[in-house]
Amino acid sequence: MPEKYVDLHMHTTASDSTSSPAEVLEYTLKVGLSAIAITDHDTLDGFLAIQKLNSHPELEIIPAVELSANYKGEDIHIIGYLLDHQDDQLLARMQEFKIAREKRGEKMVEKLNQMGLGLTMGKVREVAKNSVMGRPHLADALLQENYVNSYDEAFIKYLGYDGPAYVAKKYLGPQEALDLIHQFKGVAVLAHPGILKRDALIVDLIEMGLDGIEAYHSQHDYRLTNHYINLARKLGVIYCGGSDCHGKRKGRVLIGTVKVPYQCLTMLKTVQQARLG
Repeated sequence: MPEKYVDLHMHTTASDSTSSPAEVLEYTLKVGLSAIAITDHDTLDGFLAIQKLNSHPELEIIPAVELSANYKGEDIHIIGYLLDHQDDQLLARMQEFKIAREKRGEKMVEKLNQMGLGLTMGKVREVAKNSVMGRPHLADALLQENYVNSYDEAFIKYLGYDGPAYVAKKYLGPQEALDLIHQFKGVAVLAHPGILKRDALIVDLIEMGLDGIEAYHSQHDYRLTNHYINLARKLGVIYCGGSDCHGKRKGRVLIGTVKVPYQCLTMLKTVQQARLG
């Protein structure tokens, strides 16, 4: 029997991807994955849309969300897997995050206006549609209005962490993010630690309740992947991963390009079952 593979990190247009839920589903079926997790930033809307569209019972669609937290001055991302997506309280928290992101967008547009750029919030909303607003939507709006010549230029000149129009997110503390995930029956995994490059923080996060680390990732080479698999085993936590696909923002669709064994999803389910008893 051929080995089954999964992709447990990807985004849709519900947050900052260029691929709609329908396009994500179509591509997933094309590459033959056994399961995917939709990990949109601060929203379950992409998951809910794909779940409704999916008519293939052999394909598992895992509810997940990628939360942002700040710890010791670092922007860290924690993915909550297998969340109780039918819990109204969880959906209400996601709506709070969506409102906070829109307010952040308004502040960045104000900064751009003060710099002499005539970008309007109406244009940003037009670009974002009903998705959770993020800097990529502002970058797309700047490009469409010809204030920049490329998506990357928008970040380099205005929206990057050191850019003049940058406004920090309303961050959760790491304990708050972990508690939120566990409150709604989820499993908490630190996203792309190889990008973070602060392995010393992982021990602290495990002490707070972190369940695992993302070993497989499109920006982790073979060496980094093995490093984080071994680190997870050493620290007594699970490991998983995925492509972190954002549609064609990185030039090509990455769904399925990172070979993540189905065993990783099994480990997530085992942790959840152990916690729920």
